[in-house]
Amino acid sequence: MSQSRLKLIYLVLYAGLFLCLHAISLAVFRAYSEPISTYPFLMLAPALALAACLWRLSIASLYTRLLWAFLCAGLFLWSCGMLLSAWEDLLQHTPLSLAFASDFVYFLYGVPVLLAISTPAENARLPVFIWIDGLQALLSVCLVYITIFSVVPFTPGVSQPISIHALTLSYDFENLVLAVAGTLRLLSQPKASDEGLFYRILSTFLWVYVITAAIYNHFLTEEHLLGILVDVPFLILTAFAIASSKESLLPAQVVPKKSLALFIDYSSPIFYALALSSLGLVVIRAHFYLGAASVILTLAFYGARVVTLQLRYMQSQQALQKARDRLEDLSLRDGLTNVANRRSFDLTLTAEWHRAVRKRHPISLLLIDIDFFKALNDSYSHSYGDQCLVRIATAMQSVIVRSGDLLARYGGEEFAVILPGTGGRGAEVVASRLHKVVHSLRIKNETSIGKFATVSIGAAFEDSPQANSPIGLIEAADRALYRAKLNGRDRVELS
Repeated sequence: MSQSRLKLIYLVLYAGLFLCLHAISLAVFRAYSEPISTYPFLMLAPALALAACLWRLSIASLYTRLLWAFLCAGLFLWSCGMLLSAWEDLLQHTPLSLAFASDFVYFLYGVPVLLAISTPAENARLPVFIWIDGLQALLSVCLVYITIFSVVPFTPGVSQPISIHALTLSYDFENLVLAVAGTLRLLSQPKASDEGLFYRILSTFLWVYVITAAIYNHFLTEEHLLGILVDVPFLILTAFAIASSKESLLPAQVVPKKSLALFIDYSSPIFYALALSSLGLVVIRAHFYLGAASVILTLAFYGARVVTLQLRYMQSQQALQKARDRLEDLSLRDGLTNVANRRSFDLTLTAEWHRAVRKRHPISLLLIDIDFFKALNDSYSHSYGDQCLVRIATAMQSVIVRSGDLLARYGGEEFAVILPGTGGRGAEVVASRLHKVVHSLRIKNETSIGKFATVSIGAAFEDSPQANSPIGLIEAADRALYRAKLNGRDRVELS
């Protein structure tokens, strides 16, 4: 049995003991049920859940830390509501038929919980969303206050609290919406991730809370022992939050999400927008302009979020395209000489050959070999040989002035030049210029043919290319290069 499972069993036993003590207290102190037996337990259970979630907050990953913070805020509001309820019942002796301040705080508990559910995925979270969520939370507080007390806060109007029956139905609706939304968010998370663990714990707590709160709200007047049901969801939350601590420390698995999961994940902010719109429609009957303004603001908040995400998506696409172009350029360029590589040569020659076939234009190819390059490496080191390659490539690139021409490193100490639209005479002129520019570098390489590095060039051309591959052109240039070497090197041969 794993350590986390064993810990969960112990925690469930402690929770059972807590419920037994609450039941015994209700039975023994029945005449003093509320002051002695009910409120201490009703305040202690959410306090334990809050402490467990605060502990989880301290060890959570960077992303789930915000989610746990929202849940802690909701539990704190619930605990404050219970304290206010005790103060109203025991000291103020408020009637149970109307809503009061504690009911307002109870209802607000759902605001941070809904924020936790509607928080977008990590890669869709931006700093501007913090401001949007904060403004939505303030709007929620205002609308909840108006819904419960039928008066705009900080105005001289007379408060007219709604009946406890209407408030209870509102609680049931709020709890059910939170549970359904939390479950939908759970479906979009990989089970092995920290996020999946958080939403699994949250959804379990919310569904148990839906059931127990409904029973408590509708049957409490008939049976006071049902008050222990209020402890159950908070004790379950405490047990799961503590028992699953080891699991949260494991790295989240990167699991590809399906389309439905991605849709739920990225559309999660709509949960809060729908809740605000519903509150606005409730308020609009008594306060038309305020309700209409809240609905418009909700749509504006959601629209701003969508536009921001769209802009970010477009920027990401542009950055991705630039990176792709850069990667494509690197894949077609020789890392040492910074001229085109063999892959680029093959692609360009094939494309230019087919263009020449279509348009009946000539095409030429030059193969260039550095004479006695192996001797240069052996005599002056490979580093010197690399410098020689770079200098020769740079010098020859300066000779290739037409945009359609291509100089490429063919392999080792060999280079190639593709000359589209160029016949034999033009190829010979370019080859001669390349030969001379290498001579002008005066790179030291003492051999049987001189003191400086030289090149042998084989040129081939096709005045009327046929609809076949350019292999024949390459072979012709290679034969010309072979003749240049056979005839003493440091020369140009035309095929």
